[in-house]
Amino acid sequence: MKKLLQISLLFIVGLGASEPTHFVLDNGLKVIVLEKHTIPVAAVQVWYDVGSHDEWDGIRGTAHLFEHMMFRGSENIAPEEHARLINEVGGYNNAFTSDDVTVYHERLPAGELELALRLEAERMHLLKMSDEILATEREVVHEEYRQSTSNPIGKLFLKFRGKMYPEDHPYAVTPIGIMDQLDTISVKTCQTFYDLYYGPENATLVIAGDVDLENTRTLVEKYFGAVRPLGTLPKNPNLSVPEQTEKVVLNEKSSFDLPVTMMGFRVPGSAHDDIAALDVLSYILSNGESSRLNQTLVRDKQLALGAGGFPMAMKGPGIFIYFSFYFPQVSSSKIENAIMDIIEDVRINGVTTSELTKARKQMLAGKVFERYSANSLANSLGNAELIMGDYREFNREIDRFNAVTAEDVKRVANTYFVEEKMTIMHIAPEDLSFLKKCMFWIAGLFM
Repeated sequence: MKKLLQISLLFIVGLGASEPTHFVLDNGLKVIVLEKHTIPVAAVQVWYDVGSHDEWDGIRGTAHLFEHMMFRGSENIAPEEHARLINEVGGYNNAFTSDDVTVYHERLPAGELELALRLEAERMHLLKMSDEILATEREVVHEEYRQSTSNPIGKLFLKFRGKMYPEDHPYAVTPIGIMDQLDTISVKTCQTFYDLYYGPENATLVIAGDVDLENTRTLVEKYFGAVRPLGTLPKNPNLSVPEQTEKVVLNEKSSFDLPVTMMGFRVPGSAHDDIAALDVLSYILSNGESSRLNQTLVRDKQLALGAGGFPMAMKGPGIFIYFSFYFPQVSSSKIENAIMDIIEDVRINGVTTSELTKARKQMLAGKVFERYSANSLANSLGNAELIMGDYREFNREIDRFNAVTAEDVKRVANTYFVEEKMTIMHIAPEDLSFLKKCMFWIAGLFM
């Protein structure tokens, strides 16, 4: 019965979808097309192989700044007109910047595919820049930074993540950048960055949905074929890190009302064979109310109000982060020990068959729902190509986590989740006295 259910789910995942097709234009643009005619829309995504890890000291934040600049007009498209034209046909568009890539994406009626391709090709090589545009978008980034750091825990998370890498590592600064450096960036610097990275041979165009392959190929050739290549691409930065051999402890104070503990472990890049087992382990430890962290810290021991975790997968070494926010009368060392005890139990005793089966089902269900969305399909294909190194990994992801065994999970826990390879930050409220009095008073009502 279980086997039948799995087969049925896999059939649903593939329903209406062909195999992705890959071709390369003469100018070096990689194109991936996935026909899925059960979805009456088209998703168009342009993945540029440039992220914050490509920035050099003095221009931190430029990759993210360009995410905004690309909507400010090109030779034939007025500022903000790109978004307006997409919206007018009932579509949606946006962009995001990560450590490794910058992605521009549209979802629109399939019959409007040509519009999206024309607009994306236009800004790939005909972007307009000026002091006025730069000043406007720089202020937008400043506002985003203010919002992301207005939460005291958010601000400390940026510091915590930075401590997970050596100070001079490309990942030590997040994509939001350094505001003091952003303020010194000129139009000339922006033009240099654009000329270095924004070109066809440094991009992958992903199209998914109710599209015809041959018509799509013709349109791609029409609009992108004439875009001139950059010529010489910058050398990729070295993303390797020395092995951590000593635990790093950070103690901070914040205006947040509760104490928080965050702990992180460095793990390999997304293409590494151990990532599937680490993802399964993450589901078991930290995904949902039935996870080990939530069950132990929140329900059983009643030490915390919340506990969980998440992976930050990257092209280079990534991070697995676990966290808990807890009662003021509970010491940070007690929380740390409780989390490490949970991890140590996995390292010694492994995980149960039921936990492994449940994690696989949760991951499979997630993939099933993702593949009903043209955007999710395109995003998975782009991630496979740019982050994992091969778009065909898209079709292998379900097999990868289904192949994970209990021994694999135990092995990766022993390899990566060890105390001397941990960075931990304990965050205490600036004033605990009033909170402690309230907690003890409340506790007394139930004694």
